[in-house]
Amino acid sequence: MAVDPVSDPDLVKLDANGIFSHSTTKIGFRRSTFLRSYMYDFIQRFAPHLTRDVVDTAVALRSNEDIEAMFKDIKLPENNPENNNGTPCEECH
Repeated sequence: MAVDPVSDPDLVKLDANGIFSHSTTKIGFRRSTFLRSYMYDFIQRFAPHLTRDVVDTAVALRSNEDIEAMFKDIKLPENNPENNNGTPCEECH
């Protein structure tokens, strides 16, 4: 959930680490969808390791098995709130 300190001064942030179990969220789209730049931007902000080239490579693959194989060695971050540049998020710590 996003909180803007200027427009939401009455809201406070609480550390929720350890409250919820681990889950993985997936982004899906039809193979025939023309991905616009803002769609690539959203995907990369959501998952920084999914660059435009990586997404295009995955889309070009023929089967879900090939896509799974492409990503099998990707290590996803867990309970590690960081900015896209890998530095700790000041608001989260």
